Amino acid sequence: MSDRDAPAVRWGVIGCGDVVKRRVAQAILNDPDSELTALCRRDASRLADFGREFGVERRHTCWRELIEQGGLDAVYIATPVSLHREQTMAAANAGLHVLVEKPMAMRAAECAEMIAACEQADVRLGVAYYRRFYPVVERIRQLIESGEIGSVLHVDAITATPFLFRGDEDGAWRVDLERGGGGALMDIGSHRIDLFLHLCGEPAEIRGVCSTVAADHAAENCAVLAMTFSGGSTATARVFFGGGVDPDEFSVLGTAGRLISAPLNDGGLAIETAAGVRREQHPPHENFNSPLIADFVRAIRERRPPLIDGAAGAQTNSVMQACYENAGATWV
Repeated sequence: MSDRDAPAVRWGVIGCGDVVKRRVAQAILNDPDSELTALCRRDASRLADFGREFGVERRHTCWRELIEQGGLDAVYIATPVSLHREQTMAAANAGLHVLVEKPMAMRAAECAEMIAACEQADVRLGVAYYRRFYPVVERIRQLIESGEIGSVLHVDAITATPFLFRGDEDGAWRVDLERGGGGALMDIGSHRIDLFLHLCGEPAEIRGVCSTVAADHAAENCAVLAMTFSGGSTATARVFFGGGVDPDEFSVLGTAGRLISAPLNDGGLAIETAAGVRREQHPPHENFNSPLIADFVRAIRERRPPLIDGAAGAQTNSVMQACYENAGATWV
């Protein structure tokens, strides 16, 4: 059977919050090989509104019911991090492929359990680090490998979100240690760590500083990660909740030049060498999650790991855990 003749992948979405509403649901609907079949959200009223907006009749307020009712091939898990392990393992045991939001789990040990469950069930496991699919990231990788900027000395990322996630506002679990596992590092920092690992390889040493400023929660809203890689290059990530602006800068310094993408989410790239500065544009897909969904569907059909598989997600979790431990975080 050709891909063209293969039936569409029937998706269930567990957790219909802001990210799913802004990008994920539409990415599934837009994918020619996917079908958005079922939704789950605890709040029945919001679930009904979401279902009407995206034209999905099958709705559940209990995630276990969504999994156990059958009629699905894959689930997208977009719940607080504390639920990822349990929901992934339940889905795998039901024979469903799993694409889980980042970060993959609370701690590295949970990631290992998720990987084992999916391997045992022979289902695909992916993690939603969609920035790997940015054309500008691929261009940076090409330029590094070409040697145009020489040997990589350092990679740096800085990003911030204006949100402080107070009270009952949507997404406040991101600063609840019991549900989110951490703060800015776990949430927005994880994306940058994934890119560091993608571009630089195996980490060798990890250090961290975390603090909470002008906020009333225990999770950090200021985090600085410093790491070295097996090849000797270094990297830093500076991530913040509650910033007045988002620099969204990603840069690579080499012995013969520098690459700067700012803002990274727009795909602009400056290439600085002894020959001067040239600028390129490599904008991402209009829907950041569309390439992620497309790759995962192909992984299911081709019986291969997705581009960002469980092992990649677990490695990012291990880096964050080491950063928290070095920073002296008491909840790790």
